[in-house]
Amino acid sequence: MTTLKVMVTGASLGAGVSKKSGTPKPYQMANVTYLAVAESFQNEDHNIQRCGLTEKQIPMVYTNELFKQFTTVTFPAELELILQPDPQNPTRNVVTDFKG
Repeated sequence: MTTLKVMVTGASLGAGVSKKSGTPKPYQMANVTYLAVAESFQNEDHNIQRCGLTEKQIPMVYTNELFKQFTTVTFPAELELILQPDPQNPTRNVVTDFKG
């Protein structure tokens, strides 16, 4: 188990049918949005300077129970997100719970 203590600004849970590829394809998505320090980016073609905060997203398990827990939070809120390996892709983590 890994944890991530961040300032959470919200959570989203959704499902539907995407028609972008021409063939309808069902999808599910669940994310937690949090604030992170804005990072500058520079390479040989770009020089983008940033300061302040930016919103980032991390996937969460797709369950109504976890989303319902997030609906009780007053945002923004400093939360400790509990992360586990994603069963569909063990190289990344997903939020499975949180502590206030």
